[in-house]
Amino acid sequence: MKEVNLNDIVDVRLSELDQKKLYSLENSYDSFEYQLNSSKNPIALDCSSKPYKIINGRHRIYLARQKGYKTIKVVCA
Repeated sequence: MKEVNLNDIVDVRLSELDQKKLYSLENSYDSFEYQLNSSKNPIALDCSSKPYKIINGRHRIYLARQKGYKTIKVVCA
C-alpha cells in the first residue's frame, strides 16, 4: 500500500454518494480508521496521472476529507 495525499485524488461530491453507505461507514462496529486502512477492502486508485481517479473507496475518501485527514493508504492499480 502507498500513502497518498488527499489533494492528489479527484474530488468526490456529496451528491454522487449513497447516504446510507456514508451512514454505515460512520456508524459501523469497526472504527472508521480500521475501515479506511482495511487490507481486505483497500482503497484503489488509478495512479497513472494526477489527479488520481478513484476505482474503489469513494465514500471513505469523502469521509476522510471531512474528518480532516491529509493522507490515506491506497493501492495503485
